[in-house]
Amino acid sequence: MSTRRDVFRVLASTALPAMLPAQETGERQDQPGHLHAGAEIKVPVPSQPTFFQPAEFQTVEALAERIIPRTDTPGAKDAGVPLLIDKAIIARPVLEPDFRAGISDLNALSNSSYGNDFAALNDEQQIALLTPLSLETDTPLGKFFALVKDMTINAYYKTEAGLKTELGWHGNTYLMSFPGCDHPEHQT
Repeated sequence: MSTRRDVFRVLASTALPAMLPAQETGERQDQPGHLHAGAEIKVPVPSQPTFFQPAEFQTVEALAERIIPRTDTPGAKDAGVPLLIDKAIIARPVLEPDFRAGISDLNALSNSSYGNDFAALNDEQQIALLTPLSLETDTPLGKFFALVKDMTINAYYKTEAGLKTELGWHGNTYLMSFPGCDHPEHQT
């Protein structure tokens, strides 16, 4: 051993694996030299809504799908966003009255405009109903739509569909170097 660093390498390579649980000693195949941190953590999402009644849940599904529709990537409904919104409302009961009133008001507006609940409207009718609401930030329905929109976006980009499929996130990865921004206006 010629340096202290060599001593630490030998100690780490022999003592560290013995101290780690067996599941954590394997290297990640996509990142050689990195220890595997165990099984992937999955956030449990209920398969059925807990807070919403079936008709309310259909409205939330339709709203979420209008906010992030299926294109070449999964939409909000495909990603399970309505169930994540349901779970978020259970975690924050203060939102319950806003959702009950908002869904009721949206369906009332939908019935007066098109003779059907929001979830039963076609895509064009739903968009025509939501477009003015997206601009009304001071009305109760406008505030409700903004709340659902924020929760939909927040939930979607926590899912695999949002993070991996749409944004192309590959997890925490080690960079051999970080060259920084190469735009001329950001150079010193």
